[in-house]
Amino acid sequence: MSDKVVVVSGHNYVDTSIRIADELHADFLDVKYKRFPDGEIYVKIEEPSIIRGSIAVVVSTMYPDQNDSLVETLFLLNAVKRYNPQKIILCIPYLAYARQDKEFLPGEAVSGEVVINILSSTSIDALVVVDIHAPHLLDSFKGYTANVLISDLLVEEGLKTMSNPIILAPDKGAIGRARYAAEKHGLEYDYLEKHRDRITGEITIKPKNLSVKNRDVIIVDDIISTGGTIAKAAEMVLGQGARKVYVAASHALLINDALAKIRRSGAKLILTANTLARRIDDELIRYVDISSRLADTIESLLH
Repeated sequence: MSDKVVVVSGHNYVDTSIRIADELHADFLDVKYKRFPDGEIYVKIEEPSIIRGSIAVVVSTMYPDQNDSLVETLFLLNAVKRYNPQKIILCIPYLAYARQDKEFLPGEAVSGEVVINILSSTSIDALVVVDIHAPHLLDSFKGYTANVLISDLLVEEGLKTMSNPIILAPDKGAIGRARYAAEKHGLEYDYLEKHRDRITGEITIKPKNLSVKNRDVIIVDDIISTGGTIAKAAEMVLGQGARKVYVAASHALLINDALAKIRRSGAKLILTANTLARRIDDELIRYVDISSRLADTIESLLH
């Protein structure tokens, strides 16, 4: 490519950022990061003169330590902009606060909107995110946006050890992710629906249209947080005759005892992407590297 490209990374996402830089044949610039005794953050890009006239790609994810990660990202953008790149592309694999995409209760802040507006104020040219919880938040961004879907990559990994598979979304709102992966791989898909017995009040969860009996199931979602929803879905599907259940989630936060809940549910595997700044070493989890897909998306924005 004719344009010079440089990659700058948040301090907690260096390994994946280096892979993205390698895919782009870009220079990777080291960043000095430290925290002052009072808790304030300091960043300094090494050899910043390389940025001049380049296309600068800032890669920074926002979990864990969402607030600090947001501030660090803003500091990196400020430091990059001072050296007059021709274009700035910001890649945030996990965008914090995106689940608060509207005022659910009176008086709430719409924090997802706040984060997007803050990023817009930095005058970056493009924003790349991975499987954002509420894609409509990106509508208010003043620049180009790309929401990178990856459910097909997670499902592809699961299919290596499955037979007669079906893809399920945990609810109707997540059907798009299931459909995307299913169409990529030529599979059937459906979503889970709650049913309440009018006499006993008992709640069951089952697919809207398809049967899971004697089939392998992949439940596809964007975020696993506390794990309760996914664990209940896996347990119910197994109770309806599924042979085995895998869970495919773009962002596996796995808060508190989420992993234990999912293990107890009978799910055999959690397939997730390397979108976060931490990795959990457990036989139940398998990570799928998405750096190539991120690099492909970023490359499409270079010219």
